[in-house]
Formats: sequence, structure tokens, C-alpha cells
Amino acid sequence: MIKLERGKRPDELTDEVCEELKRLYAEDNDKAVWNSPEIKKPLKEAMLEMSHKKCSYCECRLEIESKDATIDHFLPKSKHPDKVVEWENLFPSCLRCNRKKNNREEIIVNPCENEPREYLGIRNANRFRFKAIDSEGIGENTIDVIGLNDIERVMIPRMEEWESLEERLIEIENDLKEDGFKQKYKNRLRKIMEECLPDMSYSATKATNLLNDDTYSGIKNILIESDQWTDDLKELEKDIEHIALKLV
Repeated sequence: MIKLERGKRPDELTDEVCEELKRLYAEDNDKAVWNSPEIKKPLKEAMLEMSHKKCSYCECRLEIESKDATIDHFLPKSKHPDKVVEWENLFPSCLRCNRKKNNREEIIVNPCENEPREYLGIRNANRFRFKAIDSEGIGENTIDVIGLNDIERVMIPRMEEWESLEERLIEIENDLKEDGFKQKYKNRLRKIMEECLPDMSYSATKATNLLNDDTYSGIKNILIESDQWTDDLKELEKDIEHIALKLV
């Protein structure tokens, strides 16, 4: 999970429209008013822009294969009907996370209001498994309510994406040691680093693993010694550091 910045409320979601949709929902709680024709498209576009086209919780890529974007009500609509179309209460979510979260009301990390890095870390012994690091219980609630350590649906996909990057890092390090510095090796590293940025799936996990990877550190040292650890790579690393979680 990474920090998200909520953009401007869609113009179509006016106060008048919100009031009318809340009225319709009050009359029929089974009516998916958030999917009303006048707001469905702009609302979906605004939410996906906010979340980098990912699930706000598990960070899987949305709108691919079977991972359709659903609208999650951070405060459950069944218990907070007045927030059924409130912009600040809506998040794009994969169906798995939406169903898992359901109507539970434990206090969890709000990706737009909280900094996930203050509540969630990654276990050193299993670098695809989240661990709560706060003393308030919010991190533990988040892991439990959303199922962030679901092995089949979340941990394995995170692991597979990182292991693919790890294999490429090893190839780069071997090539650098064998051939010495070449621009193409630096370009390949840049592409790997870019795959750990916020707009990529499972970016918090990949960023954490990259910054704590011995092979990455070895490549970085070779580039520094070759005077090739340039400003563009430094800026990329800063962006990665901003979303990486604590290894605990």
C-alpha cells in the first residue's frame, strides 16, 4: 500500500447530484447509485487517476484480465448511507479487496489520509509479507481486514513480480563485472528502477526489496566508481525511497 493523493472531485458529482443519489439510495439500499450513468464514467476515471490505475489497497493492476475496478466505500455504505457518493469516501479497489473489506468497521489505513509507511512494514524473513509496525493496532487491522497477507491472491503475485526484477538485476551485475561499464547496462537498471515507482503494481513491496537487495547495491557501487551514478538515477532512487516500507 502506498500514499495516494486525492484529486479534485469530478465536476459531474455536484452537491445537487449527490443529494439526489443519496435520496435514491435511502429509498432502495440495493440500488448502486454510484454507478449512475451521469457520474459512472468521470468518477471511475478520477479514481483510477488517483490510484495510478491500481487497487488502492493491495496495489494490483486494475482493468486487466479479471481485475475489474470496483468502487469501495471506505466507511461502509450500509452503516454510513450519507457517505454513499461522498468523493472522499470512495476508493478504486479490486473485487477481492472490496469483498474482503465488506462492512467491517475496524480502523484501518486510509491511503489518502494516512501514510501507510507509518503503519506497515515488510518482514525481513519473508520479504513479501506485511507486518504491522505501529502501536495503535491500525496496521494489524489493515492487514487483517484487507487480507494483505493472502498467500495465493496477494503474496505470490508480489513475489513473482519482484523475482522477475531480481533475475534482471543479477544479469546486469554479471554483465558489468564481465564487460565493464556500458550505457546499455545503466539503461537496463533504470528500467528496473522505474518498475518500482508508484504507478507500477505492488510498488511498495518492489521498492522495499530493491533498496534492500545486495545485487542492486553492488550495481550502484559499480556505477558510482565509474562516475555513472547520475542525477537521473539519484532522483529515481529518491522516488523509490518515498514509497518503500521499513524492513522489520
